[in-house]
Amino acid sequence: MIPPRNSFQREPSRTIHCERGSVILFVLGLILLTSLLLTHFINRAHTELLTEARHSQQEPLRDEAYSALQVTLAVLADIESADRGLHAPAQGWGSPLDYAEYTSPVGLVTSVQVEDLTGRLSLAGPELNTTALTNLLTGIGCLSSDADKIVDGILAWTRDGYTAQYADYATIPELDQAPVLIPPHRPLQSFDELRLLPIIREVLCDENGDWNERGQRFRDAVSLYPASQTNLNTAPPDVITALGLDADGVLGARDPLSRTGPTVFYTLSDVRVPLDQTTGAGVPGVDATQFRIHINTQSGGRKFLLTADVQVGRNQNPGLAATALDTPTSEPRAWTRNSIDSAFHILEIRENRE
Repeated sequence: MIPPRNSFQREPSRTIHCERGSVILFVLGLILLTSLLLTHFINRAHTELLTEARHSQQEPLRDEAYSALQVTLAVLADIESADRGLHAPAQGWGSPLDYAEYTSPVGLVTSVQVEDLTGRLSLAGPELNTTALTNLLTGIGCLSSDADKIVDGILAWTRDGYTAQYADYATIPELDQAPVLIPPHRPLQSFDELRLLPIIREVLCDENGDWNERGQRFRDAVSLYPASQTNLNTAPPDVITALGLDADGVLGARDPLSRTGPTVFYTLSDVRVPLDQTTGAGVPGVDATQFRIHINTQSGGRKFLLTADVQVGRNQNPGLAATALDTPTSEPRAWTRNSIDSAFHILEIRENRE
């Protein structure tokens, strides 16, 4: 039997429509894939270009910050040799750029703050004075029992062979899903390390693990670097009291409005306040030997922060540090801690971190 004529006419039409539909779907798929790849490429290129642009904008600020650091170190070296050592910001190193008559390049604004770390109590090694530290903790509002536990925990964390009295610090229990910690028995590397101790988190931190008001006062009164004496020229009231001294008397003695003599303690006799060194609560002094230098350079809405911890000593090239005062501006260079030539040892440098 021969099929009807209409049946022979419909088959080619169906085949042609199916082929056209397949081609259209294939083309649409290619367009979609190309669009996705192109979108990914554009996003990646935008990110890379933005990163490169920001980096290129930061370089002039970074160079200026390190230039200001060189000037600051030169000012410290100049005052140290000319004014019987480094003691107090009133000598001029509190405003190093003004002292050096330094002018930033056009379009840049630079500010420098120099902080004396030897005006704090040291938490490092044998310099950690337990009596002074306990006095400090009770002075900022901690219970006497909590102060003893905090000191005990710090000693257990930092000193090899120390036997804790109030808790078993052989291991620190799991914290924020971190593995169990074993005390390193070495000096503290950061204040964040302190927050690993349960007693610190309980007394000096809030419910989120951040430093509370007492914790901030504690941080402002202690240093992680070793220091044999505490500088009374810059020590805050909490530290002076922790040393067993009359804070009002010491602060009044160094207040330029309350005395006719120098505003700088060059010797302990300049303090004119009874200094009872038999309490065992640390050793008062008048020398500044460790500094934290905060440098902020800005241009429009862009800024660069540089923080350097430095210590007197280990001079590598005294000539270059002295001549930095005569050449307040410098050509851009690749800055590292080894390229900074001064009469000071660079302990740590941090960029864009507080």
